[in-house]
Amino acid sequence: MKQRILALLACAALVAPLFAQGLTTPMATVRLTKTEIISERQFRDDVAKVEKMRGRALSAEERKAFLDDIIDDLLFAQMCERDGIRTTDAEVNAMIAQVRSQLGQNVTDAQFEQYLTSQGVALADYRTLIRKQILQQKWLQTAKANEIRAIPPVTPQEILRNYELLKAQLVQPESARIALVYYPFQADTQAERDKGAQTIRAIQDRLANGESFDSVRLKAADLTYGASRDLLVPRTPEGIQIMGQFGIGREQFDMIFALRDGTNTAPFQTQAGWFIARKFETFPQKQLELSDPIQPGKTLTVQAALAQEIASQRQQEFIAKTFSELRDQLRKQAEVRITGRP
Repeated sequence: MKQRILALLACAALVAPLFAQGLTTPMATVRLTKTEIISERQFRDDVAKVEKMRGRALSAEERKAFLDDIIDDLLFAQMCERDGIRTTDAEVNAMIAQVRSQLGQNVTDAQFEQYLTSQGVALADYRTLIRKQILQQKWLQTAKANEIRAIPPVTPQEILRNYELLKAQLVQPESARIALVYYPFQADTQAERDKGAQTIRAIQDRLANGESFDSVRLKAADLTYGASRDLLVPRTPEGIQIMGQFGIGREQFDMIFALRDGTNTAPFQTQAGWFIARKFETFPQKQLELSDPIQPGKTLTVQAALAQEIASQRQQEFIAKTFSELRDQLRKQAEVRITGRP
């Protein structure tokens, strides 16, 4: 999820429209229904922002492509205004809320804005990106509805062909469904380590007296200790990284995998805190068939996942071709003068 958000943030910086502010030297002028000026000063300022995000200078070709993106965005916006395709602040807010929720259930507006700022993107620029995406969706739904309906469905032969191509990768590694209760150290002191030991050993006593592990996890809401959701952990380097996020190392990782299903570890300490782990069930390594879930505990099958991937690729190819044709069409209709050097 995080990678997807960062990709969106990079787009926000690249496609934000630039308008002249005051009497500045124009980089370019654009007219489809009205004349708009791209300021040379603002263009160079925004190039500098992109270069800072990427950690390197843009090449001459990249700077030209950046200017082309700005011109295309202005033409698209003017076309939407001409054709009555609009979006509201409420629609923009709803989409931003959906994206924000993918960062965590309790992420506030202020925290989301702070996150954007940490990535070098202003909230106003991000709103511009979201507004553009909504306008693109609306234009596709109105101008290309028939073509979208005509996109051919995925056939069984295509699914089988892709399955055979990817079969070597469709192997489920040995995995386990694991959960943790833990006391994270708040300070590097003996008193804190003793407090953690006392807290986790009290939990061990509750488990020994018949309290369920799920009940113990539920009561972690009182904030005296922590608890994880169920974790699907592969017995791979990736699985070691998952557990490493909790401060659990390779030795404890192997100890947890050695458990019988439905049993708990004894309390153990790492540099991060005190823990008890439970291994609910083990999933052995297997070659995935078309009818198998793509992951243990999931309802999505390999067949359905392959069909979705093929359909998504087909849709993306259609969208890329459609917007390339629209770009060429608008460029022919518009007056575009580039007077500066990108």
